[in-house]
Amino acid sequence: MEPFGLALKDYWEGNQYAKVVFHRDDGVVDDYFVEHCFRKPDDFSEIEKIAVELCIGRVLDIGAGVGPHSLQLQKNGLEVYALDVSEEACRIMKKRAVKHVMCSDLYSLRTENFDTILLMGRAIGFVEDLAGMEKFLNHCEKLLNSKGIILLDSLDVRTTSVPEHLAYQERSREMGRYFGEVRLQMEYKGQHGQPFKLLHIDPDTLRNIATELDWKCQILHKENDGDYLAKISKL
Repeated sequence: MEPFGLALKDYWEGNQYAKVVFHRDDGVVDDYFVEHCFRKPDDFSEIEKIAVELCIGRVLDIGAGVGPHSLQLQKNGLEVYALDVSEEACRIMKKRAVKHVMCSDLYSLRTENFDTILLMGRAIGFVEDLAGMEKFLNHCEKLLNSKGIILLDSLDVRTTSVPEHLAYQERSREMGRYFGEVRLQMEYKGQHGQPFKLLHIDPDTLRNIATELDWKCQILHKENDGDYLAKISKL
């Protein structure tokens, strides 16, 4: 995550055009302007607006970035704990007055009593693959209160019509991988981070995994581009 942290730092210090370059392992390249990480509530997507309104009680904001959702939830009067692995993101969150910042990996948390676990910006992708999704849900049992909920957004890649993306999905199937797994590497100003995996899980597969592990999964909102919002709770 170091290139991403450097880009956030540069933007915070005044470089409005700071961007990270994502290199996919098939050669596809995508630019991401980190200005988006600093968006205000008026600029939230419909999915984000719905999710923020549904948060209750004590909230764990996973992959909080520079804290756009945590800040709004604080304003709404909720007790929010913002978790991110990027040290630079955490430093910026503290400067932006996020009250409870945890620079940590999720799995270092053991027994916390949260009412809501929130993952926006497709942050669920950090689980990497379907086995990681199961590990995530099993761990959440230790963190959530009995009536607690998980709110997450992801991308149903099956909705795409882009030839390069369709070819990538087919390649993944041929290699025995789930079609929503992506392998990436980040770059900022010529500095490359370590390659990593990202998971885009379709709603049907998410619902099936949740059901197998005795969770209830509801799809609350879908967008035409494949983005969707899910709510997961224990049966």
